[in-house]
Amino acid sequence: MRYRKLIVCLLLCALAGLLAFRFTGGQENRVRIALVLKTTVETAEFWGEVLDGVDSAVEELGVEVTVTGSDSESAVDQQIAVMEDVIATRPDAIILVASDYDRLVDVTREAVAAGIDVITMDSDVNTDARTTFVASDNYQIGRSLGAQLLENLDSGPVAVLTHSTYSSSGIQRVEGALDALAECPDVEVVGVYDCENNRDNAAAIARDLLEEYPDLRGFVCANEVCNLAVAQVLTEQGLGGQLTVVGCDNSRQQIQYLEQGVIQSIIIQQPFNMGYAAVEQAARVVRGQSVPAFTEIPCVTITQDNMYNSDNQKLLFPF
Repeated sequence: MRYRKLIVCLLLCALAGLLAFRFTGGQENRVRIALVLKTTVETAEFWGEVLDGVDSAVEELGVEVTVTGSDSESAVDQQIAVMEDVIATRPDAIILVASDYDRLVDVTREAVAAGIDVITMDSDVNTDARTTFVASDNYQIGRSLGAQLLENLDSGPVAVLTHSTYSSSGIQRVEGALDALAECPDVEVVGVYDCENNRDNAAAIARDLLEEYPDLRGFVCANEVCNLAVAQVLTEQGLGGQLTVVGCDNSRQQIQYLEQGVIQSIIIQQPFNMGYAAVEQAARVVRGQSVPAFTEIPCVTITQDNMYNSDNQKLLFPF
């Protein structure tokens, strides 16, 4: 009888523990992930959609994600300091959007040495210490941008605007664009210009280029910020549709400029999927599952000719 009571007592304790775990959501066993962005200031709709994907993954996968970052994408020292602070909190994994391909290497290695898995997203770091890179193929984005420009013109001076010359996404998109444009000897690239992902800077660069090169025929824009600034300046100066403009991302304003013919094509990266996949891969790593070194998020080229296709409409307006 005494043993029977002991067994019943143990069973009741176990049941109470299971119920407590269920109704607290198993918080003590949740995977803790820190997302370190280039900046917490929303510079583009792209990042809002990335965070929507993150939120969806949090809800579906039962993980915990905290979001932090710098005051601007060019504040590399601040992002390094943010990483140091995050490492001190000992999360299970860090998802890093690196503002500088080389300068974030040491702090990435520091995190890994502390037993924290590092997953990079959108912009990589120059080390194999990180576990996987979740992004679109940025070099191929650049090549596609260059190819789209050449579909609309076959000669003349053009300019390349980028959001960064020190993040991997900016570096690789510029490399891809220049390689594609080099295949047409009659197209002259007057230069590569870095706006530091600031729309006012990008607009000022566009105005200066139009003044310096009155025969300029086109712009390659490496992201949403560059693309919108160029489209805005051309519209203000009554030049919309007179120059070829190609860009990356799919904000509502970009879609409007595409409909109006101010922008000729955009490359869509599917940012929602990127945010979701980054959290998913981080959770897999922490739970001991294997992941590839590169998790690619496919891109799609959108033009006036195909933007009303039903599949493309879902990409342009994902919600």
